[in-house]
Amino acid sequence: MSTALTDLITDDHVIIHQHVATWQQAIAAVAQPLLADGSITAAYVDSMIDAVDRFGPYIVLSPHLVLAHARPETGVVRQAMSVMTLADPVSFNHPENDPVDIVFCLAAVDDDSHLKALREFVAIAGNRPLQERLVAAGTVAEFQRILRGGR
Repeated sequence: MSTALTDLITDDHVIIHQHVATWQQAIAAVAQPLLADGSITAAYVDSMIDAVDRFGPYIVLSPHLVLAHARPETGVVRQAMSVMTLADPVSFNHPENDPVDIVFCLAAVDDDSHLKALREFVAIAGNRPLQERLVAAGTVAEFQRILRGGR
């Protein structure tokens, strides 16, 4: 199985312009496609929220962008990733990178795949113009085209 981020983010794992009121709702909503296909358990969603409650907004990796994740043993069944753009940005209480308007959810099966996905993710996290185009995408097809390098 390929672990490239673009391969993990299938059409049914993309949510466009979701309405949420809180960061907790954002994490729960972005995890829904992974729960629906059995990639993660409900305990994994709880673990992602608990981690932010305990350690702060460390998952806000760059301005406006979150990579929600937790330890694999807390409920990952298989490697997967989902992404959600927000209709209205929400605060994760990060001192510099709020508000967030794009949320990724990573389900890594082990530490090696977790680190590989994080390395690949740096290209997205460090490219705000790319993120802005992703957030502006009006359809899943448009989002996928932009994510894969198209205009």
